[in-house]
Amino acid sequence: MHIQYNIIYMSQKCEKIICIKLQNSVLKKIFNELVEALNAEIKDIEFILFELLDSKRGLPNYFISDDESITQLIDTDISLKIRKIFLISSSPTNFRTNIEIIYYDLPIKFTEFINYIINDLRQDLNKQNKILSFNTLSYDESSRRIFNDKISLILTEKENEIFYFLLESESSVSKKVLLKNIWKYNEGIDTHTLETHIYSLRKKLEKKLEIKNILEHKESGYFLNKDLL
Repeated sequence: MHIQYNIIYMSQKCEKIICIKLQNSVLKKIFNELVEALNAEIKDIEFILFELLDSKRGLPNYFISDDESITQLIDTDISLKIRKIFLISSSPTNFRTNIEIIYYDLPIKFTEFINYIINDLRQDLNKQNKILSFNTLSYDESSRRIFNDKISLILTEKENEIFYFLLESESSVSKKVLLKNIWKYNEGIDTHTLETHIYSLRKKLEKKLEIKNILEHKESGYFLNKDLL
């Protein structure tokens, strides 16, 4: 069985797990057969069938559930740890809970359903981890990392500050503006120091990412070509 999925990077252990808590016999049978294939295909996420509410393993933030089992999830103490439930339902109901519930109508196409969940989790986790996603690359400001499934580039602290500042800028940024915002107008810092960091950053980006002209210098200042990322 081969299914095309979007592979995503997740850092927290509990966020790598999607628990499947079902009572509907048909859905349960299908997911019983799917779980092994899903775990073989998707290396970043572990799908587990969840039977006991007092599971001793780390409780995940995300659940797949059905009409018959969702009440058990939201009416117990474990609901305090659940961030989101993807509910397979033919008749959406308003539940009194603080958990975010995403409804998915029956009948469902399982490949679309799983991809929908993965994309939703990627958006959630990117917001939490401050990860920005582009055409072919992602950028994690906190870990100073530019990456995809084949490349991982770690920036120095100052390179990261420059990269992030240029990334957030809509137009070219002058040396004066960079010195003011990155070095806070430190009197001991001259333009040569800035140029050295810019040179190092450009060389890393072009060599490791294999992208030419990603960081350009114009008359008005430095400019990061975000469309090339």
